[in-house]
Amino acid sequence: MTLGARMRLHLLAMAVAMAISPGCVSEQGTSHAPIREQRLPSGKVVKVVSCLLAWGVEHDERHPDQDAFALEYVSSVPRVPPQDLEREAVEVFELIRTTSELWGFTTATVAALRSPDRTGTWDIFVFTRSTSGTWSHASHTLTRNTE
Repeated sequence: MTLGARMRLHLLAMAVAMAISPGCVSEQGTSHAPIREQRLPSGKVVKVVSCLLAWGVEHDERHPDQDAFALEYVSSVPRVPPQDLEREAVEVFELIRTTSELWGFTTATVAALRSPDRTGTWDIFVFTRSTSGTWSHASHTLTRNTE
């Protein structure tokens, strides 16, 4: 499978997971996502909404080489200029990089959400590890309507 096909597969999996994720229901009956505040090496604190193992599955076929860790967090960094958001996402990726390497994964995703309920526009950063062990990334923007 080509790198482009793998990235599309991971983006599709992230979009489906975000679309069907139920969140949590409080005693008042309102829906909200659980949040963990996590301090980054820079000292900045981000709100992590989700961190999970995403299985490599397509059309009921299991592809273990496509397993990856996926992390979603709420970003308050403006989307423009994109360099600031990218810099934050790369720092957030460090939260799962060593675990991804320990598990032998070659991909990981970091989603910069605008709200914990996964609505509106968010940016997904797909990280890919080369055979030499170097990580690179590409970003994509997704929008989820609340209608």
